[in-house]
Amino acid sequence: MVITSINHDVAEKDVEAGRYTLYLNNGCPFAHRTSIALGLKGLTDSIEVINSHFEFNDDGLWQFNGLDGTDFDKNNGFKTIKELYTLSDPDYGAPARFTVPVLWDKKTKKIVSNESGDIVRLFNTRFNSIAKNKDLNLRPDNLKTKIDEFIDYYQKNLIFKIHDAFDPQKYSETFDTVFTTIEKLEKHLSENNTKYLFSNEITEADIKLFVILIRFDVVISPAFRLNWKTTRDYPNIFKYIRRLYQNPLIKPTVNFHYIKGMYFLSRYSGYTNKFIPKGPCLDYLNEPIFE
Repeated sequence: MVITSINHDVAEKDVEAGRYTLYLNNGCPFAHRTSIALGLKGLTDSIEVINSHFEFNDDGLWQFNGLDGTDFDKNNGFKTIKELYTLSDPDYGAPARFTVPVLWDKKTKKIVSNESGDIVRLFNTRFNSIAKNKDLNLRPDNLKTKIDEFIDYYQKNLIFKIHDAFDPQKYSETFDTVFTTIEKLEKHLSENNTKYLFSNEITEADIKLFVILIRFDVVISPAFRLNWKTTRDYPNIFKYIRRLYQNPLIKPTVNFHYIKGMYFLSRYSGYTNKFIPKGPCLDYLNEPIFE
């Protein structure tokens, strides 16, 4: 499976409110990263957001159909994300995939980036001049090494590792690795004297971790059969998730209907009777945090 990354820098003169659109679906954890960064930096009034539907069409493409509170493509009238890629670059195609998120330049009709980490960093740097929360730095210089080391380890052993659970030959080893990694995270948080992973301010590492943790009990545990424990069994992780979820700039980006829809309807063919489950009850996410 090939995913071709598109990454273009944005010149200072090209940073304009209203010029760019973020195409995403908050069911997808990678797209969700960019939605969180957009809100935290205070860019929601300057960058338009268009949400695709969480269920792929028959060709396996993200689609714009306006159902379930998602959006039509108001800019180009496109029905699928593939049309956006083709307009930007007619030579882009198989075996590359047509993924979200996409940061789109409406003036040039080109994709600026389709890589979530790159988009988060663009919002943090290049777009800071039009951000409302200019003082929030998601990647402080003094934490860059820690952030990179953390992301490298947790992407290898948790974020990407969970997908190996579908392979019966890798399931047992994946199960053990995932929960060993979660135990290590619990230990890190228990020894930490800050609200978040490395400081009292949210960094890009927190964003990348949160989009997995908030999905763990709801879809990852049942879909990947990673069911040893829930996040509530880890007191420090539980508090950490709630602290981030209850942030008024993050909570609106979490749509559990979209999350369950993407995992149970679209992405994994192991479900023969595809429908969105009603549960689980998630009232615990709103429980008060006692420091």
